[in-house]
Amino acid sequence: MRQLLLARALLLLPALAGCGDAAHSASLSPAPPAAEFVLAAGDSTFWVTSDAKGIRVRGAPLDLAQVGGRFFELYVVDNDLSFTSADLVGQSVYRRDLRTGDSTVVFTDSLVPQLAREYARAHPDDHRIGPDEEPDEEPALRAIASLDIGAAHGPFVSYSLHTDVEREAAPLWHMSRRGVIDLRTGRAATMADVVGTGVADVERRRDIALKSALDSVRTSRDERGVRASALLGRYRLDPGSFSITTSDGGPAIAYALPGSGEGDAGHVLSLDPIGFVQPAWWRDVASSLPMTSSDGSREVWRHGAYSVVVRYDSAGDARLSIRDSTSREWPVGPVSAPATRIFWLDGPRLDGETRHALSRAFDEAAGYGSDTKVASGRRRSTLFLAAR
Repeated sequence: MRQLLLARALLLLPALAGCGDAAHSASLSPAPPAAEFVLAAGDSTFWVTSDAKGIRVRGAPLDLAQVGGRFFELYVVDNDLSFTSADLVGQSVYRRDLRTGDSTVVFTDSLVPQLAREYARAHPDDHRIGPDEEPDEEPALRAIASLDIGAAHGPFVSYSLHTDVEREAAPLWHMSRRGVIDLRTGRAATMADVVGTGVADVERRRDIALKSALDSVRTSRDERGVRASALLGRYRLDPGSFSITTSDGGPAIAYALPGSGEGDAGHVLSLDPIGFVQPAWWRDVASSLPMTSSDGSREVWRHGAYSVVVRYDSAGDARLSIRDSTSREWPVGPVSAPATRIFWLDGPRLDGETRHALSRAFDEAAGYGSDTKVASGRRRSTLFLAAR
């Protein structure tokens, strides 16, 4: 019996030695590079901290912007203007200062409020419903706005607005447009606000691109082109219907002619992006944007002695990692897709007040429910978070 136990012990020695070697190797593994940043990805925002203790991640449904060194949360709420026989829901964009907690309206769609005023004049016997009431199941008028916030570029955030209007004995009518909000003023941004002195050049190139797009539609012989050609007369250039994007690593303007009417007439007619000379505000934006691989499967942000890497698989899922100056990588984990921008928290480092405000915002966002930040609690709560 003693010999059998001894034989078993001898057999276990190599395994135990292997475990010891593994533990020893783990203890000798290099620590990840010191890093701290906030990554906006898909419908979430991820706060990543890396140091000798390891890598820690917090995720929350937040859409953040940074203006003048201050963090703001951006969110969209319903603006319920319904009557007993009219279902009318517009939307507004709010900017919340994370330090003070103060929220300010920076944009409200204009079509639904206009329809509400017209309906009230035409139906003086009807009345606005209360927050716990519902309009008729088959109202005489229904207008619902849907507003999507894009990624913030410095002090500017782009949006796309689509409104569906349905009346009795009338076809469904749509309206779509785009625009840019100046978060500093809470007003619509003009081309001069965004581009600066290069307005004339952008407008000249816009007119060329518009003529080319219209000619292309008119000469198209396929079914889609013929259908689009029939709608061209309904499109009118709106100088304020544009968004901010990137082209060849620099800032660009993407015009979209607003659409209104039945069917396809209610969609925008988009033009190719127009690049412009980088203005002063773009310097802070450039460091937050990734370099994308030629096949779109990898995005990399370089910052000091480390890089942040996001890889996409064939299904479109994303995984985040941190890379040091020797190209050694440490996996962080899966994140929402797509990853759009980074706010660096370690260059310069956060002050205590801002760190506390950001931590509080993540804590609050973790408890967001269906009625969070809703102007009217009667129906939908639409928070567009993470800078889709």
